[in-house]
Amino acid sequence: MAARGSAAPASSSTAAAPPAPAPRRPTHVVIISEDGLRPDSLTEELTPAHMALMREGMAALQADTIPQSDTLPSHAAMLSGFGAEEHGLWWNSYQRDRGYIRVPTVFSIAHAHGLSTAMIVGKPKLRHIARPGSVDHFERPSYLCGGVARRAAAYFTEEQPALLFVHFSDPDEFGHSHGWMSDAYLAAVHHSDRCLATVLDAIDASAAGADTLVIVTADHGGHSRHHSGGHLEVDREIPWIARGPGVTADTVLDRPITTVDTAATALAALRLTPSPGMKGVSILTYAR
Repeated sequence: MAARGSAAPASSSTAAAPPAPAPRRPTHVVIISEDGLRPDSLTEELTPAHMALMREGMAALQADTIPQSDTLPSHAAMLSGFGAEEHGLWWNSYQRDRGYIRVPTVFSIAHAHGLSTAMIVGKPKLRHIARPGSVDHFERPSYLCGGVARRAAAYFTEEQPALLFVHFSDPDEFGHSHGWMSDAYLAAVHHSDRCLATVLDAIDASAAGADTLVIVTADHGGHSRHHSGGHLEVDREIPWIARGPGVTADTVLDRPITTVDTAATALAALRLTPSPGMKGVSILTYAR
């Protein structure tokens, strides 16, 4: 027995391991939605930026949007955590007189807590989600994603908002005009991949890059030249990819994910409390 005060040799097999460092939490969240992007269009050859993002983070095997699989109601669900019955945006065009989403959104909650918010989009109809006083910066620099991506990259570099939503129109545009999974559609998906790379490169090069959670998803899929109504599974199937603090690299999520989970995940990442009655569930778990 060792004398009191003397140190007994420690066995390497019984020595306590040092506590694991607490995972870093995001201070910024960027949600990128690629309108009409089918998950089965993502391949190493066609979408290298998406595939690299999956390796750097996590991707869902199964993710779906709401039954009302149109751009405005689907994005309203994605950014509020509520279904169309609650959020009230049933239509699918910009109609100024119809007002704004009728439930809190990730933007209104973040803004109420003093966080900066921005939306840079390709379609004016998404303004219905930007309730007055909830979005500090709303911009529609172009319809297709080239202009949107360049502005989103520049804005994040300059302003580093706590919450940024970016919207690309390309897959949806060419799905309607030429058909989902047509050559023209796949070319648009490839272009959208290059636009994604533009935004990701800007995030990664910024001072906030290591502290930014990126979520890449879509509002709906599509078949033939249609996607409305959610009558077919392929209309509702969407990609869901996340990378950043709290995300284990090269992870496959085998639990079902719905688009309302995007709002819940963004709020959890920013330490914000979800709205009462919100349907979404955070995919990531952060200690308070």
